[in-house]
Amino acid sequence: MSRTFERTFTVSVPVERAWQAMTDPEELNKWYFPVRIAEDGSLETEIVGEKRTSEVLEAVPGRMFRTRTTLTGREGFGIVPGTREMAVVFEAVEAGTRITITQSGFGDGEEWERDMSGAVRGLNETIADLILYLETGVAFPRHLQGEKSFHGFAAKEVPAGLEVRSVQPGTFAGRLGLKAGDILVELGGAAVFGFAEIGFFAKEHSAGEQAGAAWVRDGRLMRGSAELGARLPVTAA
Repeated sequence: MSRTFERTFTVSVPVERAWQAMTDPEELNKWYFPVRIAEDGSLETEIVGEKRTSEVLEAVPGRMFRTRTTLTGREGFGIVPGTREMAVVFEAVEAGTRITITQSGFGDGEEWERDMSGAVRGLNETIADLILYLETGVAFPRHLQGEKSFHGFAAKEVPAGLEVRSVQPGTFAGRLGLKAGDILVELGGAAVFGFAEIGFFAKEHSAGEQAGAAWVRDGRLMRGSAELGARLPVTAA
């Protein structure tokens, strides 16, 4: 079974302007991810943790468009490879343009729930970047800022925080001594509640720096520090 989620928001610009910002590759390169047009006409984006190839299934200029995106994840990000569909509807309202984004292609199970949770968070951040761009004219893609270091663990968001699922040897997490089941609560002196804090940390701290962390294991608060490193290639077991 495929699950769907939807977001509706209003931006104070005419429909024509909102449409251009979301469909013109030159505009997308300003506020969204770096994109390129492939030979078959699809749009390709490659960012930290994932690669996306999108094809337009349907488009009515100024009213709606629908795309299908093939997503390839990378180790350590908990991204589930697969296919997603997105429909974007534009409506003229007194305040400007009401935009409704619907995404589908999320299945059942813990892995897919984590993937959908990450997609919702990512969409919310992307919408914030879009609204900033349209309403102020300033392009500052906060959702896309490359990593300077790599944490080295896969995790899932749980009610208590961020739970480690696996650790890649030879990385910061491996040197720190993290294990599956640990709940990371602090990194670099800042509180950790989920993936967002980890992402911001990787964008601000470079490989070679020493960083401290705190985590909970078997009912005890543990602390340690280790040197940050770059992303390592994933080798077969």
